[in-house]
Amino acid sequence: MAYRRKKKNNKHFFITVILLVLLIFTSSLTDDLVEAGNNITNTIFKPVNKASYSITSEIIKAIEDTIGSKQTRAEVEKLKIENQNLLKENANLMEVINRKDFLKAENDAIKNQKYEYVKAQVINSDVKSMQESFFIDKGKKDGIKVNDVILQAIGNSEYSSAVIGKVVKVNSTTSKIETIKNSSNDVSFINSRSGDYGVIDDYKNKKISGYMLEVSSDVKNSDTLITSGIGGVYPKGLYLGEISNVIMSKDSLRKNVTIDSPADFTHLYRVLVLRK
Repeated sequence: MAYRRKKKNNKHFFITVILLVLLIFTSSLTDDLVEAGNNITNTIFKPVNKASYSITSEIIKAIEDTIGSKQTRAEVEKLKIENQNLLKENANLMEVINRKDFLKAENDAIKNQKYEYVKAQVINSDVKSMQESFFIDKGKKDGIKVNDVILQAIGNSEYSSAVIGKVVKVNSTTSKIETIKNSSNDVSFINSRSGDYGVIDDYKNKKISGYMLEVSSDVKNSDTLITSGIGGVYPKGLYLGEISNVIMSKDSLRKNVTIDSPADFTHLYRVLVLRK
């Protein structure tokens, strides 16, 4: 009985040993298969990966050559800004050179001891609206007040400046100007030759229009018109322009006049604020 049990135990031992040997062999074979599989995978996909990397690199290079790398694009944008600033500076210099006559006229006007002026830059670029209103770069901090008169230097030997309009709104650093071409800005004038009075009341077809207070007024072409001082806004004696046309109304109750101003309302560059 004991012999049979011993023989059975030996049999189990040998079976266990054989199973362990088979397990070790199988494990070794599996590692070899995995390694072989990896080698096969690398063999198959390595050229594909290499080709993909090469194509991707070429695409990136082509994009950078076309629009530039991030650093290159930043440098290009910087150069563009610098170029724009240079163009602006050059344009400003050319404007000053082209306006040397204007600058001389402005200097002559300021030398006029009769008035005190403040130079102001026009900061409105809308030519259409500029003919009736615009803004300047001077405001409360510069002592500008509502109803201050705005003029432009014209270089005339007798009248150094011409009326542009008046200040209607004052901010801290800017002011709004309403020109004499604005229909709401009626300006009283006097004919310097005859002493007859009239009023500017309209602006049509790039012409300033007005009328004489008396139908019998002695007025003719080329007469010089100046502010009358009536109304308390425009001091007496400021130059407005010359009469270019005189015509009676259809009912003959009003004598209308057309006035040519020496000021170029479509190209206002810098103006003078008359300090009261």
